[in-house]
Amino acid sequence: MKLKPAFLLLVTATVIWGATAPIMKVTLTQVPLFTLAFIRQILATAIFLPFVVKDLKIQKEDLKTLVVATLLGTNINLFLFFKGLELTEAINASIITAAVPIITLFAAHLYLKEKLTLRLVLASITAFLGTIVIVGTPILSLNLKAATGNLLLIGATFAFVAYEIYAKKLLKKYSALKLTFFMFAIGAVVFMPFSAFEFIKNPTWVNSVNIEGLFGILYGVFLASALASYFWQKGLSLLPAGEAALFFYVDPISGIIASILLLGEKITQSFSLGAILIVVGVFLAEHHRKNHILHQKHVN
Repeated sequence: MKLKPAFLLLVTATVIWGATAPIMKVTLTQVPLFTLAFIRQILATAIFLPFVVKDLKIQKEDLKTLVVATLLGTNINLFLFFKGLELTEAINASIITAAVPIITLFAAHLYLKEKLTLRLVLASITAFLGTIVIVGTPILSLNLKAATGNLLLIGATFAFVAYEIYAKKLLKKYSALKLTFFMFAIGAVVFMPFSAFEFIKNPTWVNSVNIEGLFGILYGVFLASALASYFWQKGLSLLPAGEAALFFYVDPISGIIASILLLGEKITQSFSLGAILIVVGVFLAEHHRKNHILHQKHVN
């Protein structure tokens, strides 16, 4: 089967994001939370600026939607995600990410009037079962710290789904490149005062950054923020939001592989079986997609 651009874009984005959780957990032990978020956003803004500087126009009536989408998908999502990682296991992020496609599928059906087909539901269920097999029974922490972290990760998931719904409307009018740039720029402005406060509180944090922390910063800027965000925006512009979200089932695979490399976890038979189920689920979504027009319009 010849893979289509949307498929490759979304899979690449989710693979990069899947590995982000364990990498960022290590980085957050050396770089303050808001500072790490600000660095990611401001450097990604600089990367995208040359590509959009000739066309920065956004219609006035779309500014509110753009700001809300940014707050949900960038500021709220990153804050809850980072804070959750500080309080609980990195592997939990992969578990909770499995909720993104299910939530998005039905949210897009309700708010964007995207068609809910049997094949998409089966694809979602199949991949969700694969995620459950990989991570086993969801980890229910008995201590308040870990439980709070899990709740924050769930909150980050809901924020991302809400962002997808808002961003999908904007992507009908603007390019993925332009929207990605503005979301980074607005996100950086919002994070800047919090980052400044962290620097005032602890101006020597830079001295504690080693090669692992530097790698985490670079990974966050160039891969997790710049490349993956653009690929996701572009892929989302080519697919209905509910269908695009199905590719988040690839996230746990790269997340667990990164955890194995960074944290010494071992590959198990359940991981292999779960990975196969996830691939089958994504294949069902891709097979469904190729039989539909990518740029079909939906009622807002």
